[in-house]
Amino acid sequence: MIDPAGEALHDAIPATWRDLTDRLRIVWLRVPAAPGWKSTVDMVLTRHRDDVQPVLDVVTSGPIAADVVDLVRHHENLVRSVLLVDPEVDVPDPFAQVVLRSSEGPVPAPLGHPDVVFGVVAALNELS
Repeated sequence: MIDPAGEALHDAIPATWRDLTDRLRIVWLRVPAAPGWKSTVDMVLTRHRDDVQPVLDVVTSGPIAADVVDLVRHHENLVRSVLLVDPEVDVPDPFAQVVLRSSEGPVPAPLGHPDVVFGVVAALNELS
């Protein structure tokens, strides 16, 4: 999860995602807390380059969606999908998929919102 809003209590994974941690490994990066977030994402993805069968899915939203897709393109062999929530621009890429377009206006739905969790889980189930 690459969270452009970075809102969370006690720097924990939002409660809506905690029940899924028994079957999904979730890494949450809050962009406001990580000014060098692009290099951090690149480093995390690079760590998996020697994995036999990596299954990495990246979730992000709003204003950084296009930047995340551009960054992930350098790791296409590692990343199965990029799941987007309320991207500000269309991202025509084979591994990018919009999982939620909320009607909340210009502010993207928070990644901890139950509708986001539902959309991401549904997309992951289709990919499996």
